[in-house]
Amino acid sequence: MNDTIVAIATPNSESALAVIRISGDLSLDLCKQACNVPYPTPRHAYLTKYTSLEEEILDQIILIYYENGKSFTSEHTIELSCHGNPFLIKEIINDLIARGCRIANPGEFSYRAYKNNKIDLTKAEAIAQLISAKNKQALSLANKNLDGNLSEKINLLQNKLLEQQSIIEAFIDFPEDDLGDDQILQVIKSLKGLNAEIKVLLEHAKKTDVFNRRLNVAIIGPPNAGKSSIFNKIIGSERSIVDETAGTTRDFIEKKVQIGSVDVNLIDTAGIRDTDKNVENIGISKTMELQKEADLVLLVFDCSLPFPEYINSNLERLINNKNLIIALNKIDLGKKIRIPELTLKNAIEIETSIKDIDSIARLQSAIEENLLGPSKTYNEFNLSVNLRQSQALQNSSNSLEQCISNLSTEDSIELSIPELKDSIQHLGEIVGQTDNEDMLDILFSNFCIGK
Repeated sequence: MNDTIVAIATPNSESALAVIRISGDLSLDLCKQACNVPYPTPRHAYLTKYTSLEEEILDQIILIYYENGKSFTSEHTIELSCHGNPFLIKEIINDLIARGCRIANPGEFSYRAYKNNKIDLTKAEAIAQLISAKNKQALSLANKNLDGNLSEKINLLQNKLLEQQSIIEAFIDFPEDDLGDDQILQVIKSLKGLNAEIKVLLEHAKKTDVFNRRLNVAIIGPPNAGKSSIFNKIIGSERSIVDETAGTTRDFIEKKVQIGSVDVNLIDTAGIRDTDKNVENIGISKTMELQKEADLVLLVFDCSLPFPEYINSNLERLINNKNLIIALNKIDLGKKIRIPELTLKNAIEIETSIKDIDSIARLQSAIEENLLGPSKTYNEFNLSVNLRQSQALQNSSNSLEQCISNLSTEDSIELSIPELKDSIQHLGEIVGQTDNEDMLDILFSNFCIGK
């Protein structure tokens, strides 16, 4: 990492200001040669001009220098605040490249901070989560991880496991100092307690997942039930075509929208019915696929009509989804429908009408409540666990359970040590105690350029 990297740290679009970040050994030379600040004081803002290699003044800028060991990357770093003209930004970056810099890879600034021991992996991922957070809860959880809450918990677990490892190894290495069955039972009890703590973290992963990713909500049902009208009302625009002719929607339409505190990908699908039209059947097949993958299914019926019998053949597949809301739509036209009792097992019914704004609001509240589930009281969480971290936790728990099993049998006590070491190593993967460069490359490649 001897080369000097550069990237724009703000959106590359027309704006009042833009920030260009530079990290590496050339930073001090650039302060002098390009910005006429030969001896910058760290963390002091300088109003100066950026001059190109052709001695052309490109812009009036603000320069801030961060010294080696105390910057974000722990390298000599400068940040240039210039005017947010994309053409101007490109001119400055091209000049920096001509002076010996190269364009940073996605997440390379954070990667350098990690490699230089300024942050661990949980904090690096918290930075990415902070940037991409779509709601207040996600911001709160990201900040808690950035404060080191998850790192501290993982380090504490590792230290406790290492203590138990030393006890087991002493028993194996010095069998003449018989620790006795009581001591082994105490070790097993301690390991079970630590495994319970790991499983609590896995529960955190399940409960906070709703804040850390966009959830899919599929609107399905028979034609002319008002699916597209509900879709349009929720997103606040006429995105989906509405017509009295059955089979208007032959493909799915999706829109990202915020429903309460949840980030949702709302999907309007083709109506389910018996038809001999090939194109429409393709759309219906896609509907069935989408409802299987959805985090929540919104099943819409025209409640002014009898229950559509042709839905019966697909009913079991429709209600298999554990998260199901039934919208009895067009309630303003009266209620004739009778929903089979089978559908009521895992669903709630909401009476709706696009002419009644309050009913649509109640539907959105039901969607939010269903998706949040046990995560509604998010303030109880002092950390969050993402998918990568939860996989490492699960692997750690599996190894720990095998270790406990080996300890329970006198002939296999020695086999408990490798499993215990594996458990500790999996925890290390969470904070970054790993030499797996492939994993690191994949992780940081998902960061934005400039971070």
